[in-house]
Amino acid sequence: MKAEIALAATAALCIAGGCIQVKTESEIKPIHITMDVNLKVDKDLDKAFADENQQKPKGDFKAVKEMVDRQAAGITNRAMLEERTGATDDDRILIAEENAKRMKRFRDVAKDNGTTIEAVQKRYAAKMREKIPAGAWYQDDAGKWLQKK
Repeated sequence: MKAEIALAATAALCIAGGCIQVKTESEIKPIHITMDVNLKVDKDLDKAFADENQQKPKGDFKAVKEMVDRQAAGITNRAMLEERTGATDDDRILIAEENAKRMKRFRDVAKDNGTTIEAVQKRYAAKMREKIPAGAWYQDDAGKWLQKK
């Protein structure tokens, strides 16, 4: 009889023990890592595209800026140039040359920062949207073309 009581008590404890809940909390901090990477990417993009200063553009970027100003090209959500209505053959050549240069710069920045080319392009597209003049065409993150107001 004592054995049966002991067995019943043990069974009751096992069953009750299975109902105990334990809560654990952990802290995940991916935001700090992402912010640090983004800040470094931004800094490297500024260096890579220093010749494209909007106030005093130099070299080919002066022609690119003029083309964007006259709305013959727009800025995609991947920071590439895309021809718009009114683009000339010379504009198309400039667009192709500039896009090739940009892709090389994006690859270099992505490689240096251990991130994807697409992530670098998106960061630079966001920076460009802030700098382009009113009336210029740009593509939002969803792919819709808009004119800056």
